[in-house]
Amino acid sequence: MTTRLVADTVFLVDADGTILRPGAVEIEDGLISWVGDPRVVPAGAATDVQELGGLLMPGLVNCHGHSPMTLVRSAGDGLPLDRWLTEAIWPREALHGDDDVFWGMTLGALELLCNGVTTTCEQYLFPAAVAEAALASGIRCLLTPGVFDVPDIDPAGSWPGHLAEACRVFDEMDGREGRLHIGFGPHAAYSLPPAGLSAVAEEAQRRGAMVQIHLAETEAEGRVVYERHGMSAPALLASLGVFDGPVLAAHAIWLDDADMRLLADYGVAVAHCPGSNGKLGSGVVKLPALLARGINVGLGTDGPASNDDLDLWDEMRLAAILARATAADPAAISTGSALRLATRGGGEALGLPVGALEVGRPADLIRLRTDDARFVPALNEAELLGHLVWAGAGYLVTDVWVGGAAVVVDGCCVRIDAEQARSEVGERAHRLFAS
Repeated sequence: MTTRLVADTVFLVDADGTILRPGAVEIEDGLISWVGDPRVVPAGAATDVQELGGLLMPGLVNCHGHSPMTLVRSAGDGLPLDRWLTEAIWPREALHGDDDVFWGMTLGALELLCNGVTTTCEQYLFPAAVAEAALASGIRCLLTPGVFDVPDIDPAGSWPGHLAEACRVFDEMDGREGRLHIGFGPHAAYSLPPAGLSAVAEEAQRRGAMVQIHLAETEAEGRVVYERHGMSAPALLASLGVFDGPVLAAHAIWLDDADMRLLADYGVAVAHCPGSNGKLGSGVVKLPALLARGINVGLGTDGPASNDDLDLWDEMRLAAILARATAADPAAISTGSALRLATRGGGEALGLPVGALEVGRPADLIRLRTDDARFVPALNEAELLGHLVWAGAGYLVTDVWVGGAAVVVDGCCVRIDAEQARSEVGERAHRLFAS
């Protein structure tokens, strides 16, 4: 049976920025089969019609996250990235086990889904545990298992071991339930030797998989890479063949014109994480310059230890505000462009057909209630778009569908026991802190 969802307003986030008032979306076999005006095209006799009211739109797309870090939320506040990792994060993460990571990811997925995020791109160790938690939650996930080489923090691990685990998880789990996608996650150009970076790229390209890597996140990182290799991090990755397949560069702050040309020439996408970048004092992405070069850009929450929430509404606003402020130009990023970054742009950055309500795409969509002060007044479509981008919030999300399946109903995540997830993470975090 086809399901028709009818709302007062539907944002398609298509190429034309179409807004339907009223609008309807029909779902069949997990895909969008029709969108349009329900007054013009009546529902078929075999169609389940749900009159929802409110506002329907594509689910938000989180292009860069470490959601199991709910276990270390807010750790190391006030430290720059290098000290934050080595003093506050990696020592605690070295104590993690599969069960810890499963519950950390479960709580992260709960927060993401209830904030209207239907797709998340995750990078973490213990990838099988992350994958199982994502599958159980109902979220769509591109998982890029972490690969790094930090002997002082991870004496039992090594990049070949991490890479072998990533290959195993890809071969056994990629494509599961139609919403788990596996890539590869080399941590950064400074935390892997050239041989490790090349080996990861070769395995990913052999499988046609995405590579996600932290790139040009801090100015200090750029100096370290240049001192070691005599070139910038993007130039190094290009020389090692990393850019010869699909690549998602997380952060991408400290890029010069030559670096941006490389990213554009190789089709490297960017996950822009303005909240984490600001909290860690890493810098501000040159967003208009990246977009002007045709680089696909999506938004990321990063981890809940450096942000410290998993709310992509905040990232959408921050991305646009920072771009306008640094350019001293209120037209630097349009309101419609900001919405696109959080939805369709994110899907394009991940190479997934998500982030828009169009026929043939996965039925990943969310409903927001509009009986709230944030949506008053709405005299025209431009103001309605403005309310959504500049005043939208996770607490307004009432319902979420992933692949046509309802995973949040009336604000409650139906596949996760929220109380248990909070309890498990709280108890495990106390143990890790005390160790």
